[in-house]
Amino acid sequence: MALKKIRAAVRKNTPIIFLLFFLETGGLLSHFFNVKLRTRRLYDFLANVYLAFFGSIASIVALIWFALDKVQPTTFVWLFLVPTTFILFSVVAIYSIRVRQENIQFRNFMKTLHRINHDYRDMLSAAFKHPSQEFDPDQYLNFLKQSEIQTIRSACQKVAKIFTAFTHSECTVTVKLITRSGGKDFSETFERSEENSVRDIAPQRPYELNTGANIAFDKALMHISGVTSRFQSDDLTKEKDYRNQRDHWSDFYKNTIVVPIRSVDPIKMGSKDSSDDIGFLCVDTLSLNRLNNTWHVELLAAFADQMYNFMSLMRGKYRLKAGAVNMLAGALLLSAS
Repeated sequence: MALKKIRAAVRKNTPIIFLLFFLETGGLLSHFFNVKLRTRRLYDFLANVYLAFFGSIASIVALIWFALDKVQPTTFVWLFLVPTTFILFSVVAIYSIRVRQENIQFRNFMKTLHRINHDYRDMLSAAFKHPSQEFDPDQYLNFLKQSEIQTIRSACQKVAKIFTAFTHSECTVTVKLITRSGGKDFSETFERSEENSVRDIAPQRPYELNTGANIAFDKALMHISGVTSRFQSDDLTKEKDYRNQRDHWSDFYKNTIVVPIRSVDPIKMGSKDSSDDIGFLCVDTLSLNRLNNTWHVELLAAFADQMYNFMSLMRGKYRLKAGAVNMLAGALLLSAS
């Protein structure tokens, strides 16, 4: 008798069960087709977040439908059990869709990351392979400056694209350089992901460092052992004692991360010359609670480290002594033979 009841229930709910199976296994099938058949269109269809959403809704409806078919509806069922089940499964479904969205963005991120490294490689190759044969000293210096500007601007645009995809909100990425004047340190905008930004319409001025006038930069410069140096805020308007010399800054950003572009010598920790600070890498958005204090910080810091190495090479900070160059060339010839 029990087997007959099960068979009857399955027959009665066959359309729903089939739809549920197809939609809920879409993610698994998408991996199969991606790896085995390389059917791009089918993969894109099955991996679509909207398909996952409708699959989740179908799951919830099918479950409630099946339960009501087997349980005698009562006031308790309608007023408590059904709403509770719907809310619980909706929360799980939304979280699942969010995870799937991030998974898709991480896959797309690899291509942009490759492009950033590709640009660094090509520019360094053009700058150092045969410079003396193509430029006089002044031309070469100007070439290095313009190449650095062009490459950093391109990197800012790509990093902004990555954070915009991860946060689902429009992000702006800016590189600030540290300058020194009159015995004081300042921060000035070098490049920004947004060309012709409204932030740059007003005359640019340097922002003071280590005076308390610009809290984000001051905190980002602090050394904390074992922790990535940063300033991060989910909502700057709620930050106690936050100060910023930019006029009307809340019209441009409210959620931000700032990390230093620098190298730290652990042997000199505690002394004034323990780090070589080039500037800051900043990402911000007007949306609240989008840029987190965990892996978003680490990702931005990784891009800052890339920039430090590239800018140091372009500015002549990395140099080998003549003897070291000869020894290195000899070692490379030996290893190749």
